[in-house]
Amino acid sequence: MYFSNTPSQKEFEKMMQSVPNFAPRGHGSFIPKEALNVYENPKPPPASLSDAIKRTMSHIHCPPFHRRLEQYLKESENNLMDYRNEKHRIAFTEAVQKLNRKDYALMSAVYLLTADHALWMKAKQRIGQNEIRFDEIKLQNSTENGYTLFCSAKDLYLGTKHITIKDLADKDLIAPRMFALICNAMAIRRFGLGAIHYNERKTDE
Repeated sequence: MYFSNTPSQKEFEKMMQSVPNFAPRGHGSFIPKEALNVYENPKPPPASLSDAIKRTMSHIHCPPFHRRLEQYLKESENNLMDYRNEKHRIAFTEAVQKLNRKDYALMSAVYLLTADHALWMKAKQRIGQNEIRFDEIKLQNSTENGYTLFCSAKDLYLGTKHITIKDLADKDLIAPRMFALICNAMAIRRFGLGAIHYNERKTDE
């Protein structure tokens, strides 16, 4: 049980509660393995981002999460947010040029890390040879959104358990824009860049 209300506070609380000589425990699972492992559960590519998100989340058994997801998809209809803003699109497009785009875990993590400029400035030098060295990324003076994106990226890439499905269902804990970005990243983690409107030639100077 945790008494804190935000992801960053929960993380500090988790660290304080950990037992010496044992790995720190998480406070829930981020997303079921079956929803992400395309190799064990191969399926045709999604027809749209909405389709990718729905199919990715179909294995999750959490009514509050699905209520929020259904509301988000209904309100957005066919105009789902691919990127947080134009800066995010440009940063992500440039970042993945020299990376293995067939590594869906890597793509999903980079997608989230590039969504926050300050976070990306801290993280970009820690990515090389198709790997992310999360332990070397320092988050001093990080915003709440930046911390949420960092934890979600780490969860999708390493399988850690910082942000839970129940956290995502909580509108007071995860802002709408962050919820949308994390849903997109989860879809990328399962289907690759085909889940979003990615165009490697569409870059700005």
